[in-house]
Formats: sequence, structure tokens, C-alpha cells
Amino acid sequence: MKLVIALDTDIKKAKKIVDYALDFNFKIFKIGHLLFDTQPEIINYITKRGGDVLVDLKFHDISSVIVKAIEKISKKYSIWGFTIHSLGGKNLLKETKDFVLDKKLNFIIFAVTILTSLEEEDLKYFGFKTNIKETILNLAKLAKSCGLDGVVCSANEVKIIKKTCGEKFLTLVPGITLGNKNVDQKRTNTIENVLSLDADYVVVGRSIYESENINKTLKYLNDLIFINKK
Repeated sequence: MKLVIALDTDIKKAKKIVDYALDFNFKIFKIGHLLFDTQPEIINYITKRGGDVLVDLKFHDISSVIVKAIEKISKKYSIWGFTIHSLGGKNLLKETKDFVLDKKLNFIIFAVTILTSLEEEDLKYFGFKTNIKETILNLAKLAKSCGLDGVVCSANEVKIIKKTCGEKFLTLVPGITLGNKNVDQKRTNTIENVLSLDADYVVVGRSIYESENINKTLKYLNDLIFINKK
């Protein structure tokens, strides 16, 4: 399991976190709309220091628009991977993957399944006939059939996705906290509870950038993950 640090904060604090995190050998940073839309130079700041960037824009549009967006980003920045919304459908997923392969872009592509801020009642309201776990599994199988590398899912779905799609199919678990309440997420968990899962990547953001002592929090995460690997 590897830690992905979400930098949904201001540019000054984001740079501070990057510097501290790299000292602990945490190398992957998730950039969402907050910084990408306002301070995209954070990507160069990270990569010049040896870090990797996951661009988390959850691309969801017609394939021709998304392909052009990815092409523009790839020419301007060096990124490790990006997220695309599985509900965009088979054509969006497949054509995006085909484009990445055709251009020989070494990007990891994660398909967002159902946002961890949503729960069963939300899906019923949208008109879904299957329960949330079954819906997520169907979307994971779709992503795999289109050649994507993995999915974004909650900790609750990791085991069934690994069992169905294979151990090599990546899982990225967002909304992970250090035990403190996260008001934005509903299907969430703590870092202490997910260590026993087979998740490939877990995302921690708020617990770091809202910490009173960022360096101490990163050390705690480092010690926790290192001990778990033994």
C-alpha cells in the first residue's frame, strides 16, 4: 500500500507539505481542481523535486474533448496519472486509453466509480436499480474491459474488486482520515483500519493539511505504514 497525499489547500501550504513529505519518501501527490485551476505550477514544483503527480480532475465529457484535454496537459506537464469518470461510458474510457497508448504516454489511468461522498440513498434517487457495491463492481469490470489500470473506490469495495478483477487491477481509496471526522465523505475509513486491506493506494489529505503539526502527522503515517509492511 502506498500513500497518496491530496493537496486540496493553498499553494503555500501545499509546497510545505511536498517538501516535508518527500523527506519521508512519500512521493505521490494528488492535485484536484482547487490547485490545478488556480495554481497549476504546483505540478512542476513537485516533479522537479522528484515527486509524482496524480491529476484528479475526474474527466467526464465526450471522448474528443477529454482526449484533447489530456493531450494539452501531457505537453505542458509531466504527470504520473489521472482520473476519469467511469459513468462517462465505455466509449470515453476506451478511446481515452487508446489515445494514451497511441501516443505512448506512460500514464496510470484510474476510473472513478461512485464518489465516496455518495451513499445508497443517492443512487436510488438517481434511478440506479443495483445497490452501491454491485454498481461499483460493474463499473470496475467496465474499466478493466477498456484497459484502464484501476479504479477509485471506497475501502468497502477493495476486496470484491480485487477478487473479481484480479490482484493486478489497481485500487485507489480516497477519503482516508487519521480517525478525525470527515464531513465531506460518507463511505470513508481511517488509515488504521485500511492497513489490512489489499488497497494499492490510499489518499490522505485533510488530516495532513489541517494538522497543527504537519511534520509530526507525516511521521506518524510513515511509522504506521512502515510497521505494517514488516
